[in-house]
Amino acid sequence: MNRAAVAAAVTVAFLLLATGAFGAPAPQGAISGAVQNLTGGKAKAVGGQTVTLTIYVNNAEVDKKTATTDARGAFTFAVPADPARTYLVNVKYKGGDYDSPQVTFKVGEIAKQVTMRVYEPTTDASVLRVNIQHMIVEPGEGLVQITELLVFANPTDRTYVGAKVREDGKRETLQFRLPDGAANVSYLEGLMECCVFAAPGGFLDTMDVKPGTREIGFNYTIPYARGQATVLRTLDYPTDAVEVFGGPAAQLTVAPLVGQAPVATEQGTYSRFSGQSLARGTQITLGLSGLPVPKSSSRRLLIAAFAGVIAAALVYPLLRRRTRPAGQTPATREDLIKAIAALDDLHEAGGIVDADYRRQRARYKHRLLELTTAARPTEEPRPDRAGQSP
Repeated sequence: MNRAAVAAAVTVAFLLLATGAFGAPAPQGAISGAVQNLTGGKAKAVGGQTVTLTIYVNNAEVDKKTATTDARGAFTFAVPADPARTYLVNVKYKGGDYDSPQVTFKVGEIAKQVTMRVYEPTTDASVLRVNIQHMIVEPGEGLVQITELLVFANPTDRTYVGAKVREDGKRETLQFRLPDGAANVSYLEGLMECCVFAAPGGFLDTMDVKPGTREIGFNYTIPYARGQATVLRTLDYPTDAVEVFGGPAAQLTVAPLVGQAPVATEQGTYSRFSGQSLARGTQITLGLSGLPVPKSSSRRLLIAAFAGVIAAALVYPLLRRRTRPAGQTPATREDLIKAIAALDDLHEAGGIVDADYRRQRARYKHRLLELTTAARPTEEPRPDRAGQSP
Protein backbone atom coordinates (compact mmCIF):
# COMPACT_ATOMS: atom_id res chain seq x y z
CA MET A 1 0.00 0.00 0.00
CA ASN A 2 1.54 3.32 -1.07
CA ARG A 3 1.82 6.39 1.10
CA ALA A 4 -1.20 8.12 -0.44
CA ALA A 5 -3.43 5.08 0.08
CA VAL A 6 -2.36 4.85 3.73
CA ALA A 7 -3.10 8.54 4.23
CA ALA A 8 -6.52 8.14 2.66
CA ALA A 9 -7.29 5.15 4.87
CA VAL A 10 -6.34 7.14 7.96
CA THR A 11 -8.62 9.95 6.79
CA VAL A 12 -11.55 7.55 6.45
CA ALA A 13 -10.92 6.10 9.90
CA PHE A 14 -10.88 9.58 11.40
CA LEU A 15 -14.15 10.48 9.72
CA LEU A 16 -15.84 7.30 10.90
CA LEU A 17 -14.78 8.06 14.45
CA ALA A 18 -15.93 11.66 14.15
CA THR A 19 -19.42 10.67 13.07
CA GLY A 20 -19.93 8.74 16.27
CA ALA A 21 -20.47 12.02 18.11
CA PHE A 22 -23.37 13.06 15.93
CA GLY A 23 -26.00 11.14 17.86
CA ALA A 24 -25.92 13.59 20.79
CA PRO A 25 -28.13 16.73 20.68
CA ALA A 26 -26.20 19.67 19.27
CA PRO A 27 -25.64 22.69 21.55
CA GLN A 28 -26.83 26.13 20.49
CA GLY A 29 -24.26 28.06 18.49
CA ALA A 30 -23.93 31.26 16.51
CA ILE A 31 -22.57 32.36 13.16
CA SER A 32 -21.69 36.05 13.31
CA GLY A 33 -19.95 38.40 10.97
CA ALA A 34 -19.98 41.65 9.05
CA VAL A 35 -20.51 42.83 5.49
CA GLN A 36 -17.75 45.12 4.22
CA ASN A 37 -17.44 47.04 0.94
CA LEU A 38 -13.83 46.99 -0.28
CA THR A 39 -14.20 49.28 -3.31
CA GLY A 40 -11.93 52.28 -2.84
CA GLY A 41 -9.33 50.37 -0.86
CA LYS A 42 -10.73 50.92 2.63
CA ALA A 43 -13.29 48.52 4.10
CA LYS A 44 -16.61 50.25 4.72
CA ALA A 45 -19.51 48.79 6.70
CA VAL A 46 -22.62 47.92 4.69
CA GLY A 47 -25.70 48.55 6.82
CA GLY A 48 -29.26 47.50 6.02
CA GLN A 49 -28.01 44.62 3.87
CA THR A 50 -29.93 41.33 3.67
CA VAL A 51 -27.78 38.30 4.51
CA THR A 52 -28.98 34.75 3.79
CA LEU A 53 -27.87 31.61 5.63
CA THR A 54 -28.49 28.24 3.97
CA ILE A 55 -28.35 25.06 6.07
CA TYR A 56 -27.37 21.69 4.62
CA VAL A 57 -27.61 18.22 6.18
CA ASN A 58 -26.10 15.27 4.34
CA ASN A 59 -25.54 17.61 1.40
CA ALA A 60 -29.27 18.40 1.15
CA GLU A 61 -30.62 21.89 1.72
CA VAL A 62 -32.97 21.80 4.72
CA ASP A 63 -33.53 25.43 5.70
CA LYS A 64 -32.79 29.09 5.02
CA LYS A 65 -32.60 32.07 7.35
CA THR A 66 -32.19 35.77 6.67
CA ALA A 67 -30.86 38.64 8.74
CA THR A 68 -30.30 42.35 8.14
CA THR A 69 -27.01 44.03 8.97
CA ASP A 70 -26.92 46.85 11.48
CA ALA A 71 -25.17 50.19 10.96
CA ARG A 72 -21.80 48.52 11.52
CA GLY A 73 -22.58 45.88 8.90
CA ALA A 74 -22.87 43.20 11.58
CA PHE A 75 -25.17 40.18 11.54
CA THR A 76 -25.75 37.07 13.69
CA PHE A 77 -27.53 33.76 13.14
CA ALA A 78 -28.44 31.43 16.02
CA VAL A 79 -27.91 27.86 14.80
CA PRO A 80 -27.26 24.37 16.18
CA ALA A 81 -23.51 23.84 16.55
CA ASP A 82 -23.91 20.47 14.86
CA PRO A 83 -20.86 19.00 13.06
CA ALA A 84 -23.28 17.14 10.78
CA ARG A 85 -24.53 20.44 9.36
CA THR A 86 -22.92 22.70 6.81
CA TYR A 87 -23.73 26.41 6.60
CA LEU A 88 -23.28 28.87 3.76
CA VAL A 89 -23.61 32.65 4.09
CA ASN A 90 -24.64 34.59 0.99
CA VAL A 91 -24.92 38.29 0.18
CA LYS A 92 -26.38 39.69 -3.03
CA TYR A 93 -25.07 43.22 -3.45
CA LYS A 94 -25.84 45.41 -6.47
CA GLY A 95 -25.79 42.55 -8.96
CA GLY A 96 -22.87 40.70 -7.40
CA ASP A 97 -23.34 37.33 -5.69
CA TYR A 98 -21.02 36.64 -2.75
CA ASP A 99 -20.71 33.31 -0.91
CA SER A 100 -18.76 32.54 2.22
CA PRO A 101 -16.60 29.44 2.51
CA GLN A 102 -18.41 26.46 3.99
CA VAL A 103 -18.97 26.92 7.72
CA THR A 104 -18.92 23.84 9.96
CA PHE A 105 -18.65 23.38 13.70
CA LYS A 106 -16.17 21.00 15.21
CA VAL A 107 -17.14 19.12 18.33
CA GLY A 108 -17.02 21.62 21.21
CA GLU A 109 -17.20 24.74 19.03
CA ILE A 110 -20.20 27.05 19.46
CA ALA A 111 -19.19 30.25 17.61
CA LYS A 112 -18.04 31.01 14.08
CA GLN A 113 -17.05 34.32 12.48
CA VAL A 114 -17.52 35.18 8.80
CA THR A 115 -16.52 38.38 7.01
CA MET A 116 -18.42 39.03 3.79
CA ARG A 117 -16.47 41.28 1.43
CA VAL A 118 -18.42 42.92 -1.39
CA TYR A 119 -17.61 45.43 -4.13
CA GLU A 120 -19.36 48.10 -6.12
CA PRO A 121 -20.45 46.85 -9.56
CA THR A 122 -19.24 47.71 -13.05
CA THR A 123 -20.76 46.89 -16.43
CA ASP A 124 -17.60 47.80 -18.35
CA ALA A 125 -16.41 44.59 -20.05
CA SER A 126 -13.09 46.23 -20.97
CA VAL A 127 -11.86 45.62 -17.42
CA LEU A 128 -11.64 41.89 -18.20
CA ARG A 129 -8.77 40.05 -19.81
CA VAL A 130 -7.49 36.48 -19.93
CA ASN A 131 -4.17 35.87 -18.20
CA ILE A 132 -3.67 32.54 -19.95
CA GLN A 133 -5.73 30.29 -22.20
CA HIS A 134 -4.82 26.62 -22.68
CA MET A 135 -6.18 24.41 -25.42
CA ILE A 136 -5.59 20.65 -25.38
CA VAL A 137 -6.36 18.97 -28.69
CA GLU A 138 -7.17 15.24 -28.59
CA PRO A 139 -8.06 13.14 -31.64
CA GLY A 140 -10.91 10.65 -31.21
CA GLU A 141 -12.95 8.34 -33.41
CA GLY A 142 -14.08 10.72 -36.13
CA LEU A 143 -13.97 13.60 -33.65
CA VAL A 144 -11.40 15.98 -32.26
CA GLN A 145 -11.99 16.89 -28.62
CA ILE A 146 -10.72 20.28 -27.52
CA THR A 147 -10.47 21.21 -23.86
CA GLU A 148 -10.07 24.88 -23.02
CA LEU A 149 -8.82 26.17 -19.69
CA LEU A 150 -8.79 29.92 -19.07
CA VAL A 151 -7.82 32.20 -16.19
CA PHE A 152 -9.77 35.46 -16.31
CA ALA A 153 -8.45 38.53 -14.53
CA ASN A 154 -10.36 41.51 -13.16
CA PRO A 155 -7.64 43.88 -11.90
CA THR A 156 -10.08 46.52 -10.64
CA ASP A 157 -11.79 46.98 -7.28
CA ARG A 158 -15.27 46.47 -8.77
CA THR A 159 -17.24 43.33 -9.58
CA TYR A 160 -18.09 42.94 -13.25
CA VAL A 161 -21.82 42.12 -13.48
CA GLY A 162 -22.56 42.55 -17.20
CA ALA A 163 -24.64 45.23 -18.90
CA LYS A 164 -27.34 43.14 -20.59
CA VAL A 165 -30.18 41.84 -18.40
CA ARG A 166 -31.97 38.69 -19.58
CA GLU A 167 -35.72 38.12 -19.33
CA ASP A 168 -35.11 35.86 -16.32
CA GLY A 169 -33.36 38.73 -14.53
CA LYS A 170 -29.87 37.31 -14.87
CA ARG A 171 -27.12 39.40 -16.40
CA GLU A 172 -24.97 38.23 -19.29
CA THR A 173 -21.31 38.37 -18.30
CA LEU A 174 -18.83 36.09 -20.12
CA GLN A 175 -19.44 35.12 -23.75
CA PHE A 176 -17.69 32.41 -25.73
CA ARG A 177 -17.76 31.79 -29.48
CA LEU A 178 -17.01 28.18 -30.38
CA PRO A 179 -15.60 26.91 -33.68
CA ASP A 180 -18.03 25.97 -36.44
CA GLY A 181 -19.29 22.42 -35.95
CA ALA A 182 -18.64 22.37 -32.20
CA ALA A 183 -20.88 19.91 -30.35
CA ASN A 184 -21.04 17.91 -27.12
CA VAL A 185 -20.14 20.95 -25.02
CA SER A 186 -19.29 20.11 -21.40
CA TYR A 187 -18.95 22.76 -18.70
CA LEU A 188 -16.04 22.16 -16.37
CA GLU A 189 -14.31 24.31 -13.77
CA GLY A 190 -15.95 27.64 -12.97
CA LEU A 191 -19.15 27.09 -14.96
CA MET A 192 -22.49 25.97 -13.54
CA GLU A 193 -25.34 24.58 -15.61
CA CYS A 194 -27.80 26.83 -13.76
CA CYS A 195 -26.02 29.90 -15.03
CA VAL A 196 -24.81 28.98 -18.54
CA PHE A 197 -26.99 29.43 -21.61
CA ALA A 198 -26.62 28.63 -25.29
CA ALA A 199 -26.00 31.63 -27.53
CA PRO A 200 -25.59 32.01 -31.30
CA GLY A 201 -22.24 30.46 -32.15
CA GLY A 202 -21.41 29.42 -28.60
CA PHE A 203 -22.60 30.03 -25.05
CA LEU A 204 -22.72 32.70 -22.37
CA ASP A 205 -22.35 32.77 -18.61
CA THR A 206 -24.30 34.86 -16.10
CA MET A 207 -22.03 34.64 -13.06
CA ASP A 208 -20.17 37.77 -12.04
CA VAL A 209 -16.41 38.27 -12.21
CA LYS A 210 -15.07 39.57 -8.93
CA PRO A 211 -11.77 41.41 -8.45
CA GLY A 212 -8.91 38.95 -8.80
CA THR A 213 -9.02 35.87 -11.00
CA ARG A 214 -11.68 33.40 -12.06
CA GLU A 215 -10.95 30.00 -13.63
CA ILE A 216 -13.07 28.67 -16.49
CA GLY A 217 -12.98 25.26 -18.18
CA PHE A 218 -15.03 23.63 -20.93
CA ASN A 219 -14.62 21.20 -23.79
CA TYR A 220 -16.30 20.33 -27.06
CA THR A 221 -15.87 18.10 -30.10
CA ILE A 222 -15.31 18.87 -33.78
CA PRO A 223 -16.05 16.21 -36.44
CA TYR A 224 -13.47 15.36 -39.08
CA ALA A 225 -13.28 13.27 -42.24
CA ARG A 226 -10.53 11.93 -44.51
CA GLY A 227 -7.95 12.17 -41.76
CA GLN A 228 -7.74 15.95 -41.50
CA ALA A 229 -9.45 18.93 -39.92
CA THR A 230 -9.16 22.70 -39.70
CA VAL A 231 -10.49 24.38 -36.56
CA LEU A 232 -10.87 28.16 -36.27
CA ARG A 233 -11.09 29.56 -32.74
CA THR A 234 -11.55 33.31 -32.31
CA LEU A 235 -10.33 34.77 -29.02
CA ASP A 236 -13.18 36.31 -27.05
CA TYR A 237 -11.06 38.58 -24.82
CA PRO A 238 -7.63 40.22 -24.83
CA THR A 239 -5.29 37.42 -23.83
CA ASP A 240 -1.84 37.65 -22.31
CA ALA A 241 -0.78 34.12 -23.31
CA VAL A 242 -2.19 31.19 -25.30
CA GLU A 243 -0.79 27.66 -25.05
CA VAL A 244 -1.94 24.86 -27.37
CA PHE A 245 -1.01 21.20 -26.88
CA GLY A 246 -1.55 18.58 -29.59
CA GLY A 247 -1.87 14.86 -28.97
CA PRO A 248 0.63 12.42 -30.51
CA ALA A 249 -1.98 10.74 -32.75
CA ALA A 250 -1.91 13.51 -35.36
CA GLN A 251 0.20 16.32 -36.79
CA LEU A 252 -0.79 19.79 -35.59
CA THR A 253 -0.06 23.30 -36.80
CA VAL A 254 -1.26 26.40 -34.97
CA ALA A 255 -1.26 29.87 -36.52
CA PRO A 256 -0.26 32.50 -35.54
CA LEU A 257 1.35 30.78 -32.54
CA VAL A 258 5.01 29.73 -32.40
CA GLY A 259 6.10 26.12 -32.02
CA GLN A 260 7.88 25.24 -28.78
CA ALA A 261 9.78 22.18 -27.59
CA PRO A 262 7.49 19.12 -27.48
CA VAL A 263 6.21 17.94 -24.11
CA ALA A 264 6.93 14.29 -23.22
CA THR A 265 4.27 12.51 -21.15
CA GLU A 266 3.36 8.93 -20.30
CA GLN A 267 0.75 9.08 -23.06
CA GLY A 268 3.26 10.17 -25.68
CA THR A 269 4.94 13.32 -26.91
CA TYR A 270 2.70 16.35 -27.39
CA SER A 271 3.40 19.27 -29.65
CA ARG A 272 3.25 22.69 -28.03
CA PHE A 273 2.57 26.15 -29.44
CA SER A 274 2.64 29.51 -27.64
CA GLY A 275 1.61 33.09 -28.27
CA GLN A 276 1.65 36.27 -26.18
CA SER A 277 -0.30 39.53 -26.03
CA LEU A 278 -3.10 38.57 -28.41
CA ALA A 279 -5.96 40.97 -29.07
CA ARG A 280 -9.64 40.20 -28.78
CA GLY A 281 -10.79 38.81 -32.14
CA THR A 282 -7.47 37.13 -32.97
CA GLN A 283 -8.18 33.94 -34.92
CA ILE A 284 -6.33 30.82 -33.84
CA THR A 285 -6.17 28.29 -36.70
CA LEU A 286 -5.63 24.66 -35.75
CA GLY A 287 -4.60 22.45 -38.67
CA LEU A 288 -4.72 18.69 -38.03
CA SER A 289 -3.55 16.03 -40.46
CA GLY A 290 -2.79 12.33 -40.31
CA LEU A 291 -5.76 11.74 -38.03
CA PRO A 292 -6.10 8.01 -37.40
CA VAL A 293 -8.93 5.95 -35.99
CA PRO A 294 -7.57 6.16 -32.43
CA LYS A 295 -7.78 3.86 -29.49
CA SER A 296 -9.87 5.06 -26.57
CA SER A 297 -7.92 7.04 -24.02
CA SER A 298 -8.51 8.60 -20.65
CA ARG A 299 -8.85 12.39 -20.63
CA ARG A 300 -8.13 12.30 -16.91
CA LEU A 301 -4.71 10.72 -17.54
CA LEU A 302 -4.03 13.17 -20.34
CA ILE A 303 -4.71 16.24 -18.23
CA ALA A 304 -2.71 14.73 -15.37
CA ALA A 305 0.24 14.42 -17.73
CA PHE A 306 0.23 18.20 -18.10
CA ALA A 307 0.19 18.89 -14.36
CA GLY A 308 3.74 20.21 -14.58
CA VAL A 309 2.95 22.45 -17.55
CA ILE A 310 -0.50 23.88 -16.80
CA ALA A 311 -1.15 25.68 -13.52
CA ALA A 312 -2.26 23.06 -11.01
CA ALA A 313 -4.86 25.42 -9.53
CA LEU A 314 -6.66 25.20 -12.86
CA VAL A 315 -5.83 21.67 -13.99
CA TYR A 316 -6.54 19.72 -10.83
CA PRO A 317 -10.18 20.88 -10.52
CA LEU A 318 -10.58 19.64 -14.10
CA LEU A 319 -9.15 16.26 -13.11
CA ARG A 320 -11.55 16.19 -10.19
CA ARG A 321 -14.58 16.89 -12.36
CA ARG A 322 -13.55 15.01 -15.50
CA THR A 323 -16.65 14.92 -17.73
CA ARG A 324 -19.25 15.34 -14.97
CA PRO A 325 -21.64 18.27 -15.35
CA ALA A 326 -20.70 21.36 -13.42
CA GLY A 327 -21.82 21.48 -9.80
CA GLN A 328 -21.29 17.75 -9.23
CA THR A 329 -18.47 16.04 -7.30
CA PRO A 330 -17.27 12.44 -6.90
CA ALA A 331 -20.41 10.51 -6.05
CA THR A 332 -19.03 7.82 -3.75
CA ARG A 333 -16.66 7.53 -0.83
CA GLU A 334 -14.42 5.32 -2.97
CA ASP A 335 -14.15 8.09 -5.58
CA LEU A 336 -13.27 10.62 -2.89
CA ILE A 337 -10.65 8.34 -1.32
CA LYS A 338 -9.03 7.95 -4.74
CA ALA A 339 -9.23 11.71 -5.30
CA ILE A 340 -7.48 12.40 -1.98
CA ALA A 341 -4.78 9.85 -2.81
CA ALA A 342 -4.27 11.36 -6.28
CA LEU A 343 -4.11 14.86 -4.80
CA ASP A 344 -1.50 13.73 -2.26
CA ASP A 345 0.60 12.21 -5.06
CA LEU A 346 0.30 15.39 -7.15
CA HIS A 347 1.38 17.51 -4.18
CA GLU A 348 4.32 15.23 -3.38
CA ALA A 349 5.46 15.50 -7.01
CA GLY A 350 5.36 19.30 -6.79
CA GLY A 351 2.45 19.59 -9.21
CA ILE A 352 0.26 21.76 -6.98
CA VAL A 353 1.09 24.64 -4.65
CA ASP A 354 0.55 24.22 -0.92
CA ALA A 355 -2.40 26.61 -0.61
CA ASP A 356 -4.36 24.95 -3.43
CA TYR A 357 -3.45 21.51 -2.09
CA ARG A 358 -4.76 22.31 1.39
CA ARG A 359 -7.96 23.88 0.03
CA GLN A 360 -8.76 20.98 -2.30
CA ARG A 361 -7.91 18.35 0.32
CA ALA A 362 -10.12 20.06 2.91
CA ARG A 363 -12.99 20.13 0.40
CA TYR A 364 -12.62 16.41 -0.31
CA LYS A 365 -12.39 15.54 3.38
CA HIS A 366 -15.50 17.56 4.13
CA ARG A 367 -17.47 15.84 1.36
CA LEU A 368 -16.21 12.47 2.56
CA LEU A 369 -17.44 13.39 6.03
CA GLU A 370 -20.86 14.27 4.60
CA LEU A 371 -21.13 10.98 2.72
CA THR A 372 -19.98 9.02 5.75
CA THR A 373 -22.60 10.77 7.88
CA ALA A 374 -25.26 10.15 5.25
CA ALA A 375 -24.71 6.41 5.57
CA ARG A 376 -25.92 6.59 9.19
CA PRO A 377 -29.55 6.97 10.28
CA THR A 378 -30.65 10.58 10.79
CA GLU A 379 -33.77 12.20 12.11
CA GLU A 380 -33.29 15.33 9.99
CA PRO A 381 -35.92 15.91 7.28
CA ARG A 382 -34.75 15.21 3.74
CA PRO A 383 -36.38 17.42 1.11
CA ASP A 384 -36.91 16.08 -2.40
CA ARG A 385 -34.51 18.57 -3.98
CA ALA A 386 -30.87 18.16 -3.11
CA GLY A 387 -29.10 21.40 -2.31
CA GLN A 388 -26.04 22.36 -4.23
CA SER A 389 -22.83 22.08 -2.32
CA PRO A 390 -21.58 25.48 -1.38
